[in-house]
Amino acid sequence: MLCKGRSFTYGGFILTDEEEKYTIEIKKNEEYKPVPWKSALYSLIFPGLGQIYNGEIGRGSYYFVIAFMLIVAAYLVIPIVIYIIFWLYSIYQAFNYARDIH
Repeated sequence: MLCKGRSFTYGGFILTDEEEKYTIEIKKNEEYKPVPWKSALYSLIFPGLGQIYNGEIGRGSYYFVIAFMLIVAAYLVIPIVIYIIFWLYSIYQAFNYARDIH
């Protein structure tokens, strides 16, 4: 049990006991640096996942929706070719962005 007004740090979390209330806060001063090969792997699994892993939620969601729409329209040959090109670009972009940050 923590003493009143004291705090304790454990694995990236700050535990505090103020007025007999226990709170947990996540440290926000640590900078997140994605690993480039993981970004590429996640984009290989599905386009947009590497961007989301990198912290680019908007771009990742956009790529995810585009890929999903191309899969739905995959009964035509042209969307399949566009999808493959788009997928390769997604892998390339996720890897390069993570490499630049790292």
